[in-house]
This record gives sequence, C-alpha cells and structure tokens, in this order.
Amino acid sequence: MKLKSILLFVTITFCFSNCQKKQSKIDNIEFTFVSGLRIPYNTVNIAISKTHDNKSAFAFIHSEPSSNNPKWAYSKIDTIVDIDIKSFEKLAEAAKTLENINPDKAYIQGLDGSTWKIDFGSKGKNKSYKFWSPTSDTKKRGLSEFVNLSEQILENVKLNRKEVLD
Repeated sequence: MKLKSILLFVTITFCFSNCQKKQSKIDNIEFTFVSGLRIPYNTVNIAISKTHDNKSAFAFIHSEPSSNNPKWAYSKIDTIVDIDIKSFEKLAEAAKTLENINPDKAYIQGLDGSTWKIDFGSKGKNKSYKFWSPTSDTKKRGLSEFVNLSEQILENVKLNRKEVLD
C-alpha cells in the first residue's frame, strides 16, 4: 500500500512538472508601441512567430504614422521579414525574464509618452506585459529587461531603435 502511494505521488509530480515545462514554451513574441504625440512610427506592431517545423521564424511588421502627410510615408510599413531561429530563441529566453517584473513597482500612468506591450507564449497560453513610458525611471521600476527586449525585437527586424522609441 505504501509503495502504491509513493508510486502515485511520483507519477503525479512527474505529470505536473511536464505541464509546467509545456507552458514555458514560446512560439510567438509580439511587440506593440503606441505613442501619444509622435508622428512617424506612431503605432508599431511586430509579431514574430516560429515556423511549424521550428527551423526558422518570421516577423510581420506593421507601422503607421499619425499623419497622412507624404513627409511621414517612410514610417508606413506592412511587410514580412525572416528571422533566424537562433535569434528567435534568444528573444524567447529574454522574454522569460519578464516574469520577474513586479507590476506594482513598474506601474505608473501619464498623459503624454508612449505605451509599450510585449506578449509571448504558445497556443493561446500567452503572457502580456504593458507599461506606460518604460524608459521613464527604467531601473527604479524594474523594467530594464523589458526595454532591452523591446530594443532587441526592433533590431532583429531592422528598425532603428532611436527612430521608433525616442
């Protein structure tokens, strides 16, 4: 009887640990940037996904200026780019560090500025982190990893970090 109880405990523990590992799998990462005042790159959305064979990844990039003036047309983007799988895996590892963010410490609110959002996960089991102006008091708010990941995503899709985020 005692042996059956131990065996049952080990089996249940093994099942739970496997479920946890599956939840940490990341097949997609999405970055969204919305500015309150910026004209070029007013809204930027980058959705990166692994291919079904897990051998490569691709990113959908959508960007809109807040004005239709031809002067800002360079920031209107709708395209798909390839991402090598090693770069995707580095982004996925960086995304896992976001789970250490203390939302109470990181949360502030304002009128001007920008809102940044990162979603990541797999098959509907996504986690989402959204912050107003994360470059304001970044270290104090514990958002260094969040800002770094956002910059890495932009770099991987060949968008200039300074043009988009500053």
